[in-house]
Amino acid sequence: MEKDTGIIKKAKMGKKAERSAKDKLSVVNSEDEAKSAALATVPQDKARPQTADDYLCTGNFEQDFIELCNRVGFSEIPKVITRERTLPAPNLEKGGRDETDSVSEKDPLDALSTALEKFTYFKPSIQVENENEDPKSAREVYIRGWKIDEKMMSVLIKCLPSLCNLQEIKLWNVALTDVTLGMLIGALHLCTHLKTVVLDGNPLDQQPYHKLITEDITVANLVLRNNQIDDEGAKLIGLAISNLKLTNKNLVSLNLSFNHIGNDGAGSIAEVLRRNRSLLWLDLSHNRIKDEGAAKLAEVLGHFPLTHKEVVERRQLLMAKEQVSAKKFDPKTDRPQSHISIPGLEKGPQPLKQSKSTGKKKDKDTLRKEEKPGTAHSGTATTQSVQSKKEDQKAGKKPVSIIDPKAARGRVLKSAKERRQLATESEAADTTPQDPLLEPAEFRDGQVFMPGNKVLISLNLSRNHITEQGLKAFLVAIETQIQETKQIPGTKINNGLLRLTISKNNFPEDNEAFQKIQELMAPRDPFLKTLVEEDRATTS
Repeated sequence: MEKDTGIIKKAKMGKKAERSAKDKLSVVNSEDEAKSAALATVPQDKARPQTADDYLCTGNFEQDFIELCNRVGFSEIPKVITRERTLPAPNLEKGGRDETDSVSEKDPLDALSTALEKFTYFKPSIQVENENEDPKSAREVYIRGWKIDEKMMSVLIKCLPSLCNLQEIKLWNVALTDVTLGMLIGALHLCTHLKTVVLDGNPLDQQPYHKLITEDITVANLVLRNNQIDDEGAKLIGLAISNLKLTNKNLVSLNLSFNHIGNDGAGSIAEVLRRNRSLLWLDLSHNRIKDEGAAKLAEVLGHFPLTHKEVVERRQLLMAKEQVSAKKFDPKTDRPQSHISIPGLEKGPQPLKQSKSTGKKKDKDTLRKEEKPGTAHSGTATTQSVQSKKEDQKAGKKPVSIIDPKAARGRVLKSAKERRQLATESEAADTTPQDPLLEPAEFRDGQVFMPGNKVLISLNLSRNHITEQGLKAFLVAIETQIQETKQIPGTKINNGLLRLTISKNNFPEDNEAFQKIQELMAPRDPFLKTLVEEDRATTS
């Protein structure tokens, strides 16, 4: 009996094991079916590995940059550091020290953390300044001190156009090449709110920096310091500025300091300033400009004679302006067609009795109106028409007009539209800036002299090779600007150059011309005015 009970127990245990095994197999099968069904529902395009081209940027620079770097295949991704827009000034009391100087008195762990922060300063990173707390409000992107290759530039040009508030791009010493600069320029066309581009320490052999100055790129401040730009590069930049249309000149400030620009490069930029009326701030410090280049720049500020080519172009512009004004005020073309006289429609039946003189005048007028150009009328036909009209007037009939009223109304409406269109075009033409060659000129000694450039307000020529001869040229230009502003009523006294920095050149500080320039520019320089006012406030 005991053997039978043991056999029965073993049979029951075997059945339980079989049931549990079947349950496990069913669970596994159900999981496999669910996975296969999920894979079947996934589209084929998502099943393949996603690339950078498939990613749509969200406007959050950090998020987009990290995702694109992962998709491109970077093993080490530069850190994105978000910095505040306005950094608070250190609170230093008299006799006190800055908190950063007391590292040794702090906890050793704090000292270790500060040391690690200083070490990470030298690691590749991207500094982003936001407009507000929103991570999608980046207004400035700043990269410095590490090489941006084509792979990294492909990530950046994907992120930059999606930043709606981007205003500044600063790339300092990032080893740009002709290829990477071309990629960056292609992305700048899509940054509609961009105002400042800084490319310091990126010398290129071909010097293609002039490609940044186009009508499509809305850059107002361009900084190209320490790029080994020579006279040829300055010439290319000058041509790019002069080729822009008068209605779309965006460049306001240009910084070409710490380069290799000489007299020829300064002359190329001076050629631009003869007709450019948008550039306000020009920095040519730390270059190789001598007296010849300084004289060309000074000549543009005062009265300068026009070349033969400019004189011919001035005449053509004046003739075109006279033709436009004559066409605009021509009484034949500007006669209002809405007052077309249609006999019998407005005045009603004509009176029966008319004097001979008035009848002759009206007959002549009707003959002129009925004659059409290109057609010949015999004398009998005209007399018959006049006699028929007289008979109709005696009978009290309304004279029938040759012109159809409906057609006349249509022509009147059409002409009104044309007049409105011409008016809008003339208003738009009036708002366009005037070519400097059309400014009032002065004729003396057989030459045409134009007024100097009074739009440029700041010029920096410090640390060049200018001597006393170049100083005298600038002294004459400044005195000319001051005299012109005093003679013209209603103009501001500080119209023209407001700041001229020409120190640290090949002349002593006590030079007479230099001291005279300092005296003339002191009341015009806004920075010196604020310093004088602050000194007066502190002394009082």
